[in-house]
Amino acid sequence: LGLPKVLVPARPGITNALGCVVADLRHDFVNTINQPVALLDEAQLHQVLERHRNEGEELIAKEAVKPATIRVTHSADMQFVGQTHIINVPLPSSSVTRAALQGLFEKAYFARFKVELPEIRANLVNLNTSVTGVRPAIDLSRLIDPVGRAKTLKEARREIRPVWYAGHWHDTLVYIREKLPLDAVIEGPAILEQMDATTVLEPGDRARCDADGNIIIDIGEA
Repeated sequence: LGLPKVLVPARPGITNALGCVVADLRHDFVNTINQPVALLDEAQLHQVLERHRNEGEELIAKEAVKPATIRVTHSADMQFVGQTHIINVPLPSSSVTRAALQGLFEKAYFARFKVELPEIRANLVNLNTSVTGVRPAIDLSRLIDPVGRAKTLKEARREIRPVWYAGHWHDTLVYIREKLPLDAVIEGPAILEQMDATTVLEPGDRARCDADGNIIIDIGEA
């Protein structure tokens, strides 16, 4: 592929599953309003956004996994009357007023298009809310038990065996991935074996471990 570097995560065979396990819990809500800002009922806006919040928090509370915190963000999809393009405008809270909506939209519109249109009415298209159950951060370096790591590269060796590379046999060092020191530097050819994956270093490749337990490979022929 011509890649100069390759990153091999600590647990390559289960990385997708791990992402599902540690990902934040998020529920998104949207209600279409489609009214000029000047005609909006402020109490109704607050009611819609608070309903979003309550529904999201109730759904997260039913999950078997309990988040560290819950984050709620509100926004409005807005446009000038007669225009087709829509701008998403973040809202500071659910207690939004017509004046605040107008001001936030005009500021966002100018930031994007560098033009002011005070003579055209603003229109609120949608109200949006995201309720996120924030999960604790995971220490990636502990995906491989630090206690099991060897002090030297030699102690992490499993064996030497012949491996076929580019038309020739090479005596190749085989390492136990879980035992590699975090500061290890490995010259190819080498094979790194672990429970969920096997990493092959060809002659000329050079690999090093980082603080998170990843292996960074510099490809020799790239």
